[in-house]
Amino acid sequence: MKRKRWYVLGAATLLLASLGGWKVFGRGGDVEILYTVEPIKRQDIKDSVTANGEIQALSRVNVGTTVTGEIKAIHVKDGQMVKAGDLLVTLDQERFRQDLNRAELSLRMARQDQDTAEATFRKVSGAFRRQQALFDQGLISLDQHQEAKLANDNADITLQRAKVAVQQAQSQVALAQDALDKTELRAPMAGRITGLKAEKGETAIAGQTNIASAILMVISDMSQLLAECKISELEVAKLKLGQPAEIQVDAIPGMVFQGCVVNVATSSDRLPNQSSTSNQEAQNYKVRIQLAGRAEDLDRLRPGMSARVAVLANEVKQVVAVPLQAILEREDRSGGLGLMARSRSTVYVLKGDAAEERVLRLGATTRRAAEVLEGLKEGEQIISGPPKGLGALAQGRKVKLAKATEGPGAAK
Repeated sequence: MKRKRWYVLGAATLLLASLGGWKVFGRGGDVEILYTVEPIKRQDIKDSVTANGEIQALSRVNVGTTVTGEIKAIHVKDGQMVKAGDLLVTLDQERFRQDLNRAELSLRMARQDQDTAEATFRKVSGAFRRQQALFDQGLISLDQHQEAKLANDNADITLQRAKVAVQQAQSQVALAQDALDKTELRAPMAGRITGLKAEKGETAIAGQTNIASAILMVISDMSQLLAECKISELEVAKLKLGQPAEIQVDAIPGMVFQGCVVNVATSSDRLPNQSSTSNQEAQNYKVRIQLAGRAEDLDRLRPGMSARVAVLANEVKQVVAVPLQAILEREDRSGGLGLMARSRSTVYVLKGDAAEERVLRLGATTRRAAEVLEGLKEGEQIISGPPKGLGALAQGRKVKLAKATEGPGAAK
């Protein structure tokens, strides 16, 4: 009985199609699909890419320390403007001064040893020269000559060792002085203190400034600001340097900042140990947009503020365009090896009272319409309707129009 019922339904479907209507069978009974048509017109297309991000300075530096020590004084406040070279933080210097004093004492002793070695060498070398002259005249024995030469060589070796010891002691003094100097942290560039994390009495740990725990503060050059955002791999290919953008900041409602793309990452933010197969989600790429505007407006921005970014990826004027709701995406395995399906964009055009399928080549695309490079001409009547209804269309199938679009002038 079930097979017979399907035969009946199939016959009914073919009959409805031949009569020019189309019905969808559902719980509520038969629903006849009425289509609409509209003429293809020329219009402006603006293809934009939008994302959420945050405000950052174009140039910023993390301030940390290369020596470990207790923070004795903080000389700046969060938000304060500083110049290059300004004193920011002072660490406890007692241990470093002691190290320097010991190194300087060792240097003085090494220099004294060098002075003694030089005096001994001068004395011994003078005696050796006299012994050499006597040996040349045959007035002393070979053993006496060899003894004088050995004493001269030993004195020279002692002097050279003393000189090396002085050089090593000088290096230790330089290292100790450098460590002491590093207990005073100074601004490497001019800018604003935008992330003061250090507190008096804490221990500043030496480390790389790309490690969060080693960062004492951040200095940002607020003269050039960015909106940093992450763009999906599905849209990042649309972006390139120099594209214009608009930025809205949540903290300043109603104001729109202008900007342009200055950097598009060439690799995703996926961690190096993550493979593309282990993460099925679309990957994101960091994009940086430099802001422009009046100085008084930009001064209201702060690093870390939330922002909404819209980049104009493409703009074409007065081109043939089609609504996205009229486009059907179909699989196409023609060309290549035929192993993987490609997407083929199609629409249906009304020819008389029947549907004619057209394959399109699309250009710029927005959320509502797409530029048609090939496949349609201005003025042609394109068929639109509910997705199930469009999917039911086929080449040459009769189309029943809704009353609002029936008649010669209905689709104008």
